[in-house]
Amino acid sequence: MYKVIENRRRSLREELYETGRALPLAWMLARREWKAKYAHTAMGVAWALIPLAAYVAVYSLFFSVLLKIETDIPYPLVAFSGLIGWNYFKDIVYNAGGSIIQEGELLKRNYMPKLIVPLYKSLLGLAEFGISLALLVIAILAFGQPLSMNILLLPLALAFNYAAGFTLAIWACTLSGRIRDFYHLAVAGLNVAIWLTPVFYLPSLIPAPYREYIYLNPMAGVVGWYRWALLGAEAPPLLSWIGLAILLSFLLWGLRRFFDRQHYLIDFA
Repeated sequence: MYKVIENRRRSLREELYETGRALPLAWMLARREWKAKYAHTAMGVAWALIPLAAYVAVYSLFFSVLLKIETDIPYPLVAFSGLIGWNYFKDIVYNAGGSIIQEGELLKRNYMPKLIVPLYKSLLGLAEFGISLALLVIAILAFGQPLSMNILLLPLALAFNYAAGFTLAIWACTLSGRIRDFYHLAVAGLNVAIWLTPVFYLPSLIPAPYREYIYLNPMAGVVGWYRWALLGAEAPPLLSWIGLAILLSFLLWGLRRFFDRQHYLIDFA
């Protein structure tokens, strides 16, 4: 039997169905890259924790000791809970945002749904995320903070986290065909966006009239849900759901644009 490959515009449902059938391939490629990343290293996955521990130590010194900012939750847990979500978001953008460019030869030589490449690249940060999350839970218990039933909704926070990173990554892939400035702009913008997201501080530091508006940034809601699930902090306000609704609409729009331009993108990969 022969499979006829047609270069025609298909519905979003058809494209997602074909991609879904190829998901085992994405998992296999991700596993291959996980193994290659830490091969021939004495410390292995411990390298994923060293930068995280350094960030927590430095910002704990800056915010808690030098600026003497007081929080109901021990400050290292505030920074740690913000960083695990932000780091996974950043990893998705770094790894998946330029994936079509990086894996152009693979796509030219093999037939597969083009979305598989950014999908498998977006999974690469999951190993570091899992290790960081386990370490955070240990730190919470070490500080004597109770774990509540809210932790059962942690997968929901992870799903929002993934959606935020993949949305930006898929737009970076879509707009970085012949001109690749958008990917570099997205990566550089993360250095500014981290300060517009309550990663190293609690939203209570923002003046009350402007506090809720920070949740129009979807990652502010993501960080808030992590702190709510793990630390028992106040749940993000209703405005955070508006930010997430905007995010999901941009994700669907970005997927539609990616599928429309996917063959064009390979020409310049």
